[in-house]
Amino acid sequence: MGEVEVPRVLVCDDDADIRTVVGLNLGLVGMDFGEAGSGEEALELLSTQEWHALVLDLIMPQGDGIEVLKQLRDRSSKDLAIVVLSARNSPQAALRALKLGAHAHVTKPFSPVALAQVLEELISMSHSEREARRLGSVERASRLERMGIPTI
Repeated sequence: MGEVEVPRVLVCDDDADIRTVVGLNLGLVGMDFGEAGSGEEALELLSTQEWHALVLDLIMPQGDGIEVLKQLRDRSSKDLAIVVLSARNSPQAALRALKLGAHAHVTKPFSPVALAQVLEELISMSHSEREARRLGSVERASRLERMGIPTI
């Protein structure tokens, strides 16, 4: 009988408390997690270890989330499910993150349990299913934005 692979999630946020709370909740649902305090550290860990998902803060002092998304897009990180966190409820920032490859956006403050559920769902999807979900979100948000309706 083969071993079941435990999903590994990298949590990248400059706030150590957020990393800890998210990590503890991921552990409760059977996921392994690692921590990065900056975008630079996240990119290093992503290039040297195997991860199933990334939780990425958009606004950080060293290597913000948008820059990380740009670099990941250039690396063609197809198997990585990406959820971005943002303290500001900015539809433009969320839409930009989705266009750059994020699969979901969560606004701080957030429920760590709900975040773990989103991650479980994204990790269970194939790459093409995640991309279809992401592109559908981008299309809906873009349409609403053109109509002047706040999104995401």
